[in-house]
Amino acid sequence: MRPDSDIVPLDKRTPGVAAIEPLIFPRLDRLYTRRAEKLRALTESEEENTPLLNSEYFLFLAHLVDGQKKFVEQFPLNAADAAIVRNLAKDGYGQIGLEDTLLALTVWQSAYAQLMEDLRPHLQPSVATALIAALDTPATLSGQAALLLRGQYDQVDPGLAVILWAALSVCWAQAMSQHEVVAGIGQATHCPCCGAPPVASLVLGGDREGLRYLQCSLCETRWHRVRGVCVNCHSSADIQHYSLYEKAPEQAEVCGECETYINVYRLDYDPDLEAVSGNFVSQILDDLVEQEGFSGFGFNPFAFPG
Repeated sequence: MRPDSDIVPLDKRTPGVAAIEPLIFPRLDRLYTRRAEKLRALTESEEENTPLLNSEYFLFLAHLVDGQKKFVEQFPLNAADAAIVRNLAKDGYGQIGLEDTLLALTVWQSAYAQLMEDLRPHLQPSVATALIAALDTPATLSGQAALLLRGQYDQVDPGLAVILWAALSVCWAQAMSQHEVVAGIGQATHCPCCGAPPVASLVLGGDREGLRYLQCSLCETRWHRVRGVCVNCHSSADIQHYSLYEKAPEQAEVCGECETYINVYRLDYDPDLEAVSGNFVSQILDDLVEQEGFSGFGFNPFAFPG
C-alpha cells in the first residue's frame, strides 16, 4: 500500500496469521486528500483512454472534497450526533418520519452550509445562489436528503444531489467509524454500517494481499467479501472479469446469473488507484460491459443520474 494510504495497516505485534477484518474504517483526512489529488489529475490527463466528461466538473469535485476534509478537521462529529446517525441507519431509511429525524439532526445541514460557503467562489453566481437558498427551506432539504438515503436518486436535482450527498457523507463517515461488527457482513450487498450501495470492489495489496473489500459510497467503510462470488446475487456459477488489457488494474467483475457487474480496482497491481475518481476513468470499460447487457451494481456519488 502507499505510505499515505487511508487504509490503516495491520497490527503486526500479534504473531501468526492475522484474522481477516470484516470492516476497515478509513483515515478520512488521507482519503479526502488523495481523492482531491486524483480528481485534479483528471483535469490534466491527456490519455486517450480517459473520457473526460468535463475538466471543470472534476475541478469542482476536487474543491468539494477539499471542503469535506476541512469540515471533518474543523467540525468533528460529537458523540450524541454520531449515535443518532448510527441509530437512524440501523432502523433503515424506509422508516416513517425519516424526514423529521433528518430535520432535527442539524449537523448535516451545517455541513451542507459550510460546503456551499467553500464552493461559492468556484460556482456561477446564479448557481451558488440557488444552492444556498435550499437552506432557507430546511424541511424541503430534509426531504431531498431522505430521497437520497432511500436510493431515489432520480427524484433529486443532480446538482443539489452531489453536494447534499457530500454533506451527509462527512457526517455518516465519522459516525460509522465507531460502528460495531455485526453478523452477516461477509454476505452484505450494501454497506453493513449505513446501508448505502458500494462504489466499487477493491482488491488490496500489502499486508492484506489479495483480499477483496467493497467500499461504501456514503460512509466510506470497506467491508470484506470473498472473491469469486457475485456481490449482488452471491452466485459463483458464472463470474468473469473484463479489462482493457492483460493485468489491468481497472477491471469489471460480471455475473452471468444476475447480469450485473461491479468495477474492481486492483490495488495489489496499482496502489495509486482511488475508487470514486477511478469510476470516471473506467467509463470506457463500463460502456463495453453494458453493451453486452450487464447492469452496473456500483454507485458513484459524483455521477448522479440526470
